[in-house]
Amino acid sequence: MDSVIRGWHRRPEPDPDEELRKIEMAVRQLERAELYVVSAINLDLDRWEYRQALHNLRCHILDVSDLIRRPRPLE
Repeated sequence: MDSVIRGWHRRPEPDPDEELRKIEMAVRQLERAELYVVSAINLDLDRWEYRQALHNLRCHILDVSDLIRRPRPLE
């Protein structure tokens, strides 16, 4: 009963090591995704819209990777 407070279930305290492993895995996956997108960019597609979309996708992947790597302030 003490784990339920007014209908909300308490979440266990996050394991900092587990969170670090998840972050590292996400960063590695994003690095792989960037490689695939760069490979698609290197195909030099004829339509400008496709090339621009691939460039934008690569920028978003890099932005997310930077965001995930950025240290979070202590709570």
